[in-house]
Amino acid sequence: MKNFVLLLVALTFSTVAYCQNTDEASITGTWKVKKATALKNSEKPETQELVTGFQKATYHFNADHSFSFETKSKSKMMQQLEKMFQKNQWIFDKKKKQIKVGLKKEGYSNITFIIKTDGKKVIFLIEDAQIEMLMKKV
Repeated sequence: MKNFVLLLVALTFSTVAYCQNTDEASITGTWKVKKATALKNSEKPETQELVTGFQKATYHFNADHSFSFETKSKSKMMQQLEKMFQKNQWIFDKKKKQIKVGLKKEGYSNITFIIKTDGKKVIFLIEDAQIEMLMKKV
């Protein structure tokens, strides 16, 4: 019985240490990409352009739920995305672990990030483009 209790306590602590509680407070702030990877169509030039552009970007999830996106990429596609994201808002769906960005009247439909945590790693998956980004909060 004593071994069972010790095992249960050890399992509980390891589960708590492994799982991170993702909420709005943990999302709020400025994020940079450490590494971006295309999960599909990685050989296509437009996918490579997106990966490079998102890799060079800074993402601002402000406390007032405004969102801004800046990229150092000079590609036409990324410059258009930067313009599209101007004056956007963000919302967080805790159940689905998703951040949706866009205009409220359009259902926050410009981009969706699925949040994954693995230990201390935070990964944003851009749902439509199937681009996975290892993120760092700055």
